[in-house]
Amino acid sequence: MRGIKIVAIGDTHAHPDYDLKRFAALGQFCAEEQPDVIVQIGDWSDMVSFNTHGSRLEHEGVRWKDDIQVTQDSLSAFMRPITRRKKKMPHRIVTLGNHEHRVNRWLSENPKSLGHVGIEMLGFERHGFQVFPFGREAEVAGFDFVHHLGSSTGRAAAIGSPSNGVKSVGKSTVVGHTHIAQHIPVPYKDRTVHGIDLGCAIHKDMGHSENWSHPTAHKYRRCVWVFENAADGDADFREVRLSSLGV
Repeated sequence: MRGIKIVAIGDTHAHPDYDLKRFAALGQFCAEEQPDVIVQIGDWSDMVSFNTHGSRLEHEGVRWKDDIQVTQDSLSAFMRPITRRKKKMPHRIVTLGNHEHRVNRWLSENPKSLGHVGIEMLGFERHGFQVFPFGREAEVAGFDFVHHLGSSTGRAAAIGSPSNGVKSVGKSTVVGHTHIAQHIPVPYKDRTVHGIDLGCAIHKDMGHSENWSHPTAHKYRRCVWVFENAADGDADFREVRLSSLGV
């Protein structure tokens, strides 16, 4: 039986200080590939206003408005070429990452802001995305997609470790967060399961300057993945560098 086609996109980190050309390029790529499903693994938005990597919480009203605007603009840039084709729309999924989860973490400490601040304001649902909360897996064609497999601290388990569930559970698993791209096939009983790190789709200048990234930026790979004939946790995999898309 023929499987489905999935385009899987890693961390994008929409940020007010960086242009959105990569989102338009990714949307154009999806329009040309015509997948059945698009999965974005989380950290679509960088959420500068809730950055806790610095010396203090940087939440400011203006920055939150900027986060909302850049996320909505990036979603529009991504969806525009897909919508323009006027063919069957792919199902769209986002599994929220630790950067979006910054909002919920801040709200737990500042409950008076409920109703004024919230992830729903970013606009994923308005653009037709099915949203999975941070830490919850989205199962597609036998693959578990989730931002990372670590704890709520934001630290991910290595995709090749027994703790990631690939070897111990026998489930093909796709993660983001590390910005490192790799594919590890693992023999399991009578089949092969797959552990995949998606890399990232950040701006080409971003990794070496942001305080959450620069220590490991030399390991990052900017790419997007295509899963052809995906079914029962198996597929033909294709990795496409963002540089080949012109961004």
